[in-house]
Amino acid sequence: MWIAEKGGADANHFGGRLRTWRRHNNLKQAALAQMLGVSQAAVARWERGLDMPGPERFARLRTLMSGAMRDEFALERLFVSRQSAIRALYDVDGVRLVATSAGFRHFWPDFSAFLDLPMADRVVGESRAMLRDGALGYHIRNGTLGLISGVSDRHTDMQVDTAIRHRWHVCFRRHGARTLADVAYEACDPGLALGITDIVHLDQDGENWISSDSPA
Repeated sequence: MWIAEKGGADANHFGGRLRTWRRHNNLKQAALAQMLGVSQAAVARWERGLDMPGPERFARLRTLMSGAMRDEFALERLFVSRQSAIRALYDVDGVRLVATSAGFRHFWPDFSAFLDLPMADRVVGESRAMLRDGALGYHIRNGTLGLISGVSDRHTDMQVDTAIRHRWHVCFRRHGARTLADVAYEACDPGLALGITDIVHLDQDGENWISSDSPA
């Protein structure tokens, strides 16, 4: 639950999520303001983290954002599950595996038993490093970090996660109030060094995606 503290860290976090959700759904500030019965300036202040909506409008926003997530989330599951490529879809909040492709199930046939179960305490290696990096987490959740690539042997300490040196690419997308991590896996040279190799994030103006070895 958000704490309605004007100008605080929670307001900044909420503002980032609201802005990302609105843009993802091609909704202009003026249209959202009309839906909520407020001015466009009020929506702009929420998105900038300068203010928070009152309890009634906050509840309405949560309903709007979670409703959009549910519809699109079901389609994302179906889309990923039908593919022969090695892909998996994770809910970043709670670190839950929510969908696996046919290719993923071929290489890790027992992993699907862990669908929808929290996995944060089982994550290891580069995935664990990402989860524990506060700066990365902040940029992922406010929508300013879009893509991370790396090389790993495994991502959990579970026996079903067979150790195979591979390259991976994870794309972060907002769905309503949640962040989804869409991960693609591919074979690589077994001699490649382990680690995060590339991070793609928005520039300071929030207009262009740029690549670097650290978040903005």
